[in-house]
Amino acid sequence: MKKTFSLLIMLSIMMGIFAQSTLSIGAMQNSNQQLIEDAVKEGIFITHRCYQLQDTTADKLTFYGWNNLNYFGDTYSLGIKVKGGYYLNDKAFRPWIYDSKFEEYSESKQFAPVLSASTYRMLEDNTWQQLPYKDVLMKEILTHQVYLAQDSVFHKKGFTIDCTNGVKQGWLVWVVADKPLLEQNDQIPSLLIHRNELTFESKKEIYDIKAPPANKTVLGGLFILPEFTDIGQVNFLLSGILLHENDKWQVVRVNSPTNSNVTKTPSTDNSLTPVNINQDTPQNKKNTKKQ
Repeated sequence: MKKTFSLLIMLSIMMGIFAQSTLSIGAMQNSNQQLIEDAVKEGIFITHRCYQLQDTTADKLTFYGWNNLNYFGDTYSLGIKVKGGYYLNDKAFRPWIYDSKFEEYSESKQFAPVLSASTYRMLEDNTWQQLPYKDVLMKEILTHQVYLAQDSVFHKKGFTIDCTNGVKQGWLVWVVADKPLLEQNDQIPSLLIHRNELTFESKKEIYDIKAPPANKTVLGGLFILPEFTDIGQVNFLLSGILLHENDKWQVVRVNSPTNSNVTKTPSTDNSLTPVNINQDTPQNKKNTKKQ
């Protein structure tokens, strides 16, 4: 009986110690998440790109929107600030590829898609600002996936890039929202941050990763690495961009190009509407059109 009683006491003590250790680790992880969020969130922004269809057979410039809108289609995606400009993915560079309404016109010799409006906002700000898309030097980093816009709109403030090979112990930073931004574009996204180790190899630019464990809409993300520059000083380097391609989540290195394919979405009905080429695209709409 004494032995049984002593054993129960020891088990109770061990469970208490384990509970305290678990609580401490959880608190430490929460602190790390908040620290990383505060360090990287100003380097991420949301882009809204609109496009129109241009009638290439018309004698004068003629553009069309859809269903009485002054743009034919639009997409929302992420931008990542770096020292030399900012990274965009293909949704921002060619929004028509990801718009099901465009499928009907993808092989047309008469209508050509053209960007018509470009704005951005920071993650925690609902104010949309103009993001240049004309006369901006676009450098293709990964064929049909990642592009570097070499522009000084953000005053050359952004992440420093890590281009080295080897074992990388860093964090995957996922940007998530409750709904797709096409349904509600004023949402304040949140960040999911997970430790991850990747081994970067020469001439290999794409690395498969597990999907984030969340029942939310994933807007994209980035892979960052800590750089310890001095006692008490840590800098976060951008090492990759998170993209969803062919039903897989991947880390795409941002230092050299390679080839990839683009998956188009199914076609839906649509109607062309002539638009005024000087008309601005409305912003800050809480609920966008239903397709």
